[in-house]
Amino acid sequence: MVRGVVFVLLVAVTLPVVPRVRAICTTSLSADRVASCAFNPLLLLVERSGWVLSRQNCGETIGSEAFEVPPIVYFDYTEPEHLYTVVFVVENIHQHPSDNDSTERTFYLQWLVVNIPDSSLANGMRYMDGDTIVDYLSPMPRSADDDGDVDGQPTRYGVYLYEQVYGTIYPPTPNTREYFNLDGWIGTIYPEAALCGPVASIGFGV
Repeated sequence: MVRGVVFVLLVAVTLPVVPRVRAICTTSLSADRVASCAFNPLLLLVERSGWVLSRQNCGETIGSEAFEVPPIVYFDYTEPEHLYTVVFVVENIHQHPSDNDSTERTFYLQWLVVNIPDSSLANGMRYMDGDTIVDYLSPMPRSADDDGDVDGQPTRYGVYLYEQVYGTIYPPTPNTREYFNLDGWIGTIYPEAALCGPVASIGFGV
């Protein structure tokens, strides 16, 4: 019995430690290719409601009151001493009956925060962390025919995390929340390719 215990201990000591692997971000995807459940999962916690959004329930339809206040944002796989940007948008799908029923995807900006330290995301990013470019706007239920949205579909919300490759950024404030041009806004940040990602995301429907 003692010999068996010693063998187990020797195996445990000699086995190599497997390092935690982080994805290396090299480019930003165009806005038409982002999807809220397609990347490494963020975790959102709303203290007031107790609601938790994670990989397990990403994409679920919930009541808009669940995110009446800004959530605490968690991400475990940050790069040490790196800064990050959080973009919270609502996705609208517009249908054009006069154009062979083609659809158009647009974004409405709900929240935009830059220069978030990696430690804030690891411990839970709160409303006061980072530099807020556009204040938090809680989700609102919308009727199916608002702005030509496709009938019968829930309004889709997505939170996207971008890595700031070159450290602190000083981006311009978008002119409007409506028809937010994600690609265009990223393109205004100097130097070129300063934002990389999304490196993580999470989403839900209302």
